[in-house]
Amino acid sequence: MAVVDTPQEVALATQLLDARGWAVRPWEGSDPTTIGSGRRGLLVEARLYGARPGAVQAAVAEIERIARRHQAGMWVVDAVLVEHELDRDQRSRYRVRERRDGTASRPFRLQAFYQALATLRIVNRPGRQDPDAVAALLESGAFTGRPFDRREHEIEPFFGSGSPDDDAARPAGTATSTWRIALPLLSSLVLALAAGSAVVSFGGFYRALPIAAATLLIRPTGRMILGNRYRRPLWMQLTWGALAVGSMTTFGAVLTFAVPGPAPEVARVTIYAVAGLAVLVLVLRGLGYALVHSWLSRNANWAVPAMVPALALILPWFGGLLHTFYLQTGFDIPADGVSVSLYWRYMASLLPLGAAVVVTLFWIAVAGWLRHHHQWIHSRGISAATVSAMCVVILGMFVLAGMTAAQVASGEAWSAVRAGKTPAPYYGLEGRLVCVKPVTQRISVFNGPLDSKRPLLTFTPSGDRLWLWDPRRTESLSVRLEDVIVTEARQGGCD
Repeated sequence: MAVVDTPQEVALATQLLDARGWAVRPWEGSDPTTIGSGRRGLLVEARLYGARPGAVQAAVAEIERIARRHQAGMWVVDAVLVEHELDRDQRSRYRVRERRDGTASRPFRLQAFYQALATLRIVNRPGRQDPDAVAALLESGAFTGRPFDRREHEIEPFFGSGSPDDDAARPAGTATSTWRIALPLLSSLVLALAAGSAVVSFGGFYRALPIAAATLLIRPTGRMILGNRYRRPLWMQLTWGALAVGSMTTFGAVLTFAVPGPAPEVARVTIYAVAGLAVLVLVLRGLGYALVHSWLSRNANWAVPAMVPALALILPWFGGLLHTFYLQTGFDIPADGVSVSLYWRYMASLLPLGAAVVVTLFWIAVAGWLRHHHQWIHSRGISAATVSAMCVVILGMFVLAGMTAAQVASGEAWSAVRAGKTPAPYYGLEGRLVCVKPVTQRISVFNGPLDSKRPLLTFTPSGDRLWLWDPRRTESLSVRLEDVIVTEARQGGCD
């Protein structure tokens, strides 16, 4: 990168780039013919989080954005992708245990075996050294100076530490991509799922074919799960492979049992299940890309606890709003005239708000994938505002959808009562057709008169008043509970 050759500009550029956590050092090989006269070269290591495609463009755009914002005299001369082979562990890890005493009596053998399993010490050494060499260092008092006796202790490498020939046999720069392992692994798990479905679908001798296919998948699946960086014991590969393949095969068999219908329908449901699982994995990965190294991840210690009381207030409020919409639009009954438990208020709000949260998370996951591939580095502010606005719009759409659903349910209940039928319940609001008779001839009726010859609709009363809805007049009325006798309406009406 070229910077105006003045102490102030060089100090400003170094300070701005250091503030991003990037390594900045003088460019010793720069000359005026390369960067121009009156310029000084700096080597900047811009560390980005994300995928390889688009990383170089993102780094250049980020440095130019910093230069424009602070009016710094610097620009990028050359940008190249630098990858550190951090996935190659150049260390060897050993653990020290107590040597098992084979002469212990029978009651103490279990105790000796348990003590032999306990790790007393962990040693990390560069390269691939021999355990005998490490034991010699420990005996000489190297490192911490703690005592080590080969007669009482034994040293062994951890599984996965590799062998001395691993790095020599592996060419430099041949790091295995995650997708080159993930895609075959997912394919083998899908084949195991299909094998489980085939075990149930086939009959007789043919059931042995999918079982044999699932058995052949055990070892390669175990190797892919453990990774191919180091040599693993065969029993460990078979154990992990059997767990993965066995669970997927069992899931395929259970899914085939649970889905009634012919084989094509079972296959279709299986495909839907696999596709849904794949989408779920992509969404969860996208959420990780969107939330890691973000404002929420930096402030999660207070932002997440602050959401709990907010949700505890919003959910019952929205559920009460839906109940109010249901009662007011269909029957003109006030919400405080009907008793509904807090549980049903939560339940009424979970479906629309839950659907809104699911769609919002899906949109955030899409934004996370775009962020991972550096697609919004040129317009970060606009992209963040767009994502936030879309989340608000999605939330508002589902809130309106919930209110519309309450209005539709109220209209269906209105039609059912007009036809003389009991309406379907709506999240704790259970309407009933009742016969209401006054205790005396003269009682106080709000918005009367009170028709005691025809069934009226009522909900669970709240307080000392009973709200009713007259389907003949399509109007609501209210009486005091102590002034009337309420009985359940029969099929023929009221006497």
